[in-house]
Amino acid sequence: MFDNITAPQAKRRGGTSMAVSILLHGAVVGAAFLLAYARAHMPKSTEEPVSVTFRPPPPPPPPPPPPPASRKKVTPRTERIKPKVPPTTVIQPKEIPKVEEKPPDIPEPEVEEDEGVEGGVEGGVVGGVVGGVVGGQIGGQIGSAGPVEFNDTMNPPAKVSGPDPQYTSQALEREIEGLMIVKCVVSTQGVVRNCRVMKSLPFMDRAVIEALEHRRYSPALLRGQPIEVDYTFKIKLTLPQ
Repeated sequence: MFDNITAPQAKRRGGTSMAVSILLHGAVVGAAFLLAYARAHMPKSTEEPVSVTFRPPPPPPPPPPPPPASRKKVTPRTERIKPKVPPTTVIQPKEIPKVEEKPPDIPEPEVEEDEGVEGGVEGGVVGGVVGGVVGGQIGGQIGSAGPVEFNDTMNPPAKVSGPDPQYTSQALEREIEGLMIVKCVVSTQGVVRNCRVMKSLPFMDRAVIEALEHRRYSPALLRGQPIEVDYTFKIKLTLPQ
């Protein structure tokens, strides 16, 4: 009687537990499927790359300064003590040397100088001619010793006649102008000779010398007497207008 009552209850319990386990397995499988689906369809994350820069390490610190140089000890100089030299004794000679006496100075007799004559030349000789040339012969004529250099104590020669220098064709083409210096001998007769060009102008030396040698001058005078001189001519050349 009791078996009949409990048997249907045991069957009912077995069927209930099986249904529960089937439901649990189905729930687990569904959850796993949902989880796998969700992972498969999840959006991928787009992360930006991070830039990494490497900085060099800082330079090492400078070395410490060297220690100050030790000052050298200055040792004071010791003055050298000069040895004392005993004074030398001077021994006088027994014989006193004789001093030679100089002979007395005899004054030379004074020679009276000739004061010369009025109008004489310094450096002349006694018996010369007034107005003569230094180095000339006694009794000779003035100017006989040759030409002398003209100086300020003389009256210069004066032109009496003669041509002026004529321009050459070469000098005209090149428009030559300027100052020529020519040295000539002017005799006591006023003749011009022995001309030398001291300062030249192109193409005009020969023309100027020929013009001077064809001139006549009054002679230079020394104290009113004619004298042959070496005279310097200064000739200024200008182009004809």
